[in-house]
Amino acid sequence: MQVQEKNIKGFNILELIVVLAIIGVISAAAYPKFSSWKQSREVRTDALKAKKIFEGINAQVQRGQFAFVQVLIGVNDDNVTLTTRGMKTDTLAQKINDGDSAWNTTISSRCDMTTTDYWDVDGSTANDIEVQSVTFNDITTNLKSDSAVCFAKNARWFSGAGDLLSGAGNDTAVDESLIICKRDGDNECQLSATGEPTDSEDNLMYSLDWTRFGEITLDKWSSKKLEWVMQ
Repeated sequence: MQVQEKNIKGFNILELIVVLAIIGVISAAAYPKFSSWKQSREVRTDALKAKKIFEGINAQVQRGQFAFVQVLIGVNDDNVTLTTRGMKTDTLAQKINDGDSAWNTTISSRCDMTTTDYWDVDGSTANDIEVQSVTFNDITTNLKSDSAVCFAKNARWFSGAGDLLSGAGNDTAVDESLIICKRDGDNECQLSATGEPTDSEDNLMYSLDWTRFGEITLDKWSSKKLEWVMQ
C-alpha cells in the first residue's frame, strides 16, 4: 500500500526576513518603556533602602543600644554612601557634662564627620549588626559635599553637618530632607528655588524626610500632580 507523501513546507527566506523585521519593530517600540521602567525600579529600590537605613539606626536609639547616632552621607563623583554611627550613653553623658565643650552651644559641633574616635561604633569599620555602610551607584542626591544628620532620644540634641545645616550662629538650623534621584550625568539632583524638580527625570525623584524625633518618611515627586506624594 502506497503512503501518500505529506506536503510539508518550511519558512522561505522572505518569510523569515518579514518575521525578523516584525520582531525588530516590536522590540524597538518596547525597549524605551522597559528601560524607563527598569530605571524607575532601580531608583525606587535605592530610595527605600536609604529609608530603611535611617529607620534602622533610629530604632537602635529607641532600643537603648545607642544614645546618639549619625547618618553620614558621603558624596562622591560616581556614588553615594550612607554610613551609620553610634555613641553609647556614657560617652554622650561625658560630652553633655563637659562645660568647656561646644557640644552644648553649637549644633555644628555635635554631629562630627571627621574625628575617627568621636563615635563608639562606626559602620565603615565595624562588623556590628547595629551599624552599616551602603554604597549606591545608581542614585545621587541634592548635596554638594559630605553631610550628616544626628538623632538622639532627647530631640534637643538633634543636629547636622555639612550641607544639611542652614544659617549661621544662633540661627543655624538642621535641614530635614534629602532629595534622591537617578544618577544621569549630574552629580546632584536639580531643584528649583521652591523645591520642585527642574530636570527631565522629575518622575524619578524622591524626598527622604525626617523629624528631630527620628520619624522617617519617603515622598515621590508626581509630574502629573506637581506635588510630592507619600510612598
